[in-house]
Amino acid sequence: MNPTNAPPFSRPQASHFRWGIIGMLCAVAFVLYVDRGNITVAAPHLAAEFGLSNQALGRVLSAFLFGYAVGLVPGGWLADRFGARSVLTVAGLSWAVITVLQGLIQKQIAGHAVNAAVLLVFLRFLLGLCEACAYPTFNRAIANWMRRGERARASGLIHAASGLGGAFTPVWIALIISHFGWRESFFLSAFLTVVVMLVWGRLATDEPVQHKRVSEAELILIAAEKEETHAEKPDLAWWKLLARSRNAYMLCASEFFFGISGFVILTWLYIYFEQVRGAGKIYAAVLSSLPFVGMTIGAPLGGALSDYSFRRWGSPWGRRAVPFVAIILSGVFGILAPALRNNTASAVVFSLSAALNFVAAPPFWATVIDITRRGTGILGGFMNGSGSLGTALGTIAFPWMVSYLGWDVAIEVSSASALIGGLLWLWIDSSQQIDR
Repeated sequence: MNPTNAPPFSRPQASHFRWGIIGMLCAVAFVLYVDRGNITVAAPHLAAEFGLSNQALGRVLSAFLFGYAVGLVPGGWLADRFGARSVLTVAGLSWAVITVLQGLIQKQIAGHAVNAAVLLVFLRFLLGLCEACAYPTFNRAIANWMRRGERARASGLIHAASGLGGAFTPVWIALIISHFGWRESFFLSAFLTVVVMLVWGRLATDEPVQHKRVSEAELILIAAEKEETHAEKPDLAWWKLLARSRNAYMLCASEFFFGISGFVILTWLYIYFEQVRGAGKIYAAVLSSLPFVGMTIGAPLGGALSDYSFRRWGSPWGRRAVPFVAIILSGVFGILAPALRNNTASAVVFSLSAALNFVAAPPFWATVIDITRRGTGILGGFMNGSGSLGTALGTIAFPWMVSYLGWDVAIEVSSASALIGGLLWLWIDSSQQIDR
């Protein structure tokens, strides 16, 4: 009997395991931000123990971002070539090892002095290099598992988990440091990562058809909205098309300015509230976690709005409208936040800026899948690498900007770059595909 003509009670029910995959990716994104952000709270303790200046701290914090920028395209290629499950499992376990090594740094080893600053720069660069594959790999998994009309929502949930990890980290790390010490904060971060990565490696697969918990009805549902059931690997002809794609260049350029505008929240906000604005350590941790709460709210909202506008208007404005408006408004709030003298009010406005920044994140990644299914990881790596390069350059230049302009003006100048990033979306058209 044809299943479409069968009585309702006999029709096979579609499973929803694809959302279970997204849930596991959310957990990975959460620990990703714990391992990335723990040093921002531990930084004053590292500076005191190892005698690091603000400029030295800037080099340590930016080392992660340079490693991240370098590793994104190779990480995306690995995801496209070998699949999301194995690449993400190996990468996640490496984050845990590197995090432990950071906690083991000493002033002296066997009676010999150690240059802690150099070791921290090296390990943070290595951590960035290994974490770089995460978001391109997330996007590879989304492209394999999710329907076209669900991709931005899925990306939004993953970004929300990143924001939740970022919100959780400052308070959690500050409490661990106050009770045990900064080294223990790194060890516990690593333990959390190992647990999550073992679960992912055990329960995930690269394709829906490989998983026994995915019903035939869900396989049909997923395939119904895909551009094709199986994407070929990128070849030389695809690379040539990528090199001529205006969309690829505009996405990378917008992400570059997007990265510049958001780096203060990711790297300097705790120090800004604690040392510049005089908030106490725990209060500063709470204030610096609020923007990550904004990210947690903004990311799924942006994903839902992007999928809705895509269904309503199609391309290009269906994908363009949300990031165009959100990034520009994010820059405006980032400019206003330092001018508010009340610490709580300033943190709330920073949170609005961060929330709007993350409203724009899911459309970036959904657009990557829209314009290429063959090289989703590779183009995602180029795009995210551009954002990380902007973040890295901003982080390393920020102490010098502060010395000449002061903290508030330096933050305002950085936030203003979001205006450029938003306007560039006028030249991004998700209907123009790289794949042919």
